Amino acid sequence: MADNFCIMPFVHSFVTPNIVSPCCAYTGNIKLNSKEQYWNSDQLKNIQKNMLDNVRDTGCDICWKKEDRGYSSLRQHSNQIYKDHVEDIKQNKKADHPFYIDLRLGNLCNLKCRMCISEWSSQIAGEILDNPNEDWIDTPTQKVIELDDDTWELLEQWLPHVRRVFMTGGEPTIIKRNLDYINKIVSIGRGKDVELIFTTNATNINKQFIDIAKEFKSVSYNISIDAVGPLAKYIRYPSDWDTIKNNLKNITHGISFNTTIQWLNMTRLNEIFDYIEDFGIEFGKRTTGDTALGGIWFQLVTNPHYLDPIYAPRFMKEKCISDINNFLNRPFLNEERYNNILYGELKQSLMQTKEFLIKNMDNVQHVDEFLKRMEILDRLRGQKLFDVLPELRQLGG
Repeated sequence: MADNFCIMPFVHSFVTPNIVSPCCAYTGNIKLNSKEQYWNSDQLKNIQKNMLDNVRDTGCDICWKKEDRGYSSLRQHSNQIYKDHVEDIKQNKKADHPFYIDLRLGNLCNLKCRMCISEWSSQIAGEILDNPNEDWIDTPTQKVIELDDDTWELLEQWLPHVRRVFMTGGEPTIIKRNLDYINKIVSIGRGKDVELIFTTNATNINKQFIDIAKEFKSVSYNISIDAVGPLAKYIRYPSDWDTIKNNLKNITHGISFNTTIQWLNMTRLNEIFDYIEDFGIEFGKRTTGDTALGGIWFQLVTNPHYLDPIYAPRFMKEKCISDINNFLNRPFLNEERYNNILYGELKQSLMQTKEFLIKNMDNVQHVDEFLKRMEILDRLRGQKLFDVLPELRQLGG
């Protein structure tokens, strides 16, 4: 298949209250009179044609940007996951409905993560709307974004065909329509045909989600962890680290960790690595069900730009590289149960991160804006950057 080919427009749909598109990384403007038209729309057909013709679709710039930087992209990852469908696509056997759907059924969230935006967090939207005189980049018009009936009807039409459902938010465990959709899958007798994947901040592991897991083919949890201890609360305010650790002990299904590397944790990756190792040893002692650690995923923040590691000061990049080297040399990763991780996505993503930072070691920008943005949030939230990251005092401010 062509180098610029992506499987996602042929098998997958990304659904939010405002958007239906091929995936979460697609930035093109798809205009529809009705969302029901999407799967057979001329716009989607044109995207698919570009993929088959080896043309870089303009809406896929996020993936191209990552790949041009030498980093792996969602396109590459998805082509590997859904490779079994490629032959059918070559023979022009297009599915009548998407098999895999990524649901963002609202922005209801209990946290205000510093790298997030109001579109994905009602708490951030509320903070901005309550403080209109601050110098915000984000400009929401409402606090809570909820799914409309038109989109819900579309999702119901796809129910008999869905094989994998990926849910995030907001925080998926507190968005009621996520649970409604899960129950709908079970009610039509399709649970054992469907894989469920949640991305959650692990502050609120809803018992209903855990209890219903036995009704599905498989259930996995992608746990978003960007730091441990007080720094975790600073980045993902107002999360409580002890609560997160206790909640993770109650999950008996596949767990993956997802960490966004950014200015606020580049000098503390060693602490995340320590936790991953400790959790893995503890996790490996369990004997109930499928308890294999599902994966450890690291990705670079690219937005907001003042948290993008490409622009971080040299001392932050050097510490990040040192922590990555030390982690990859840890003996526990040579254990048999980690082979699929060490020689797969984990090692690849960390090596790419290291090479990327080395290549851009002297590309330092946006220090003043970073300090300005942190000062605004610190003042509103009663936090202090240098209390949790004293090593950043050398930035000034």
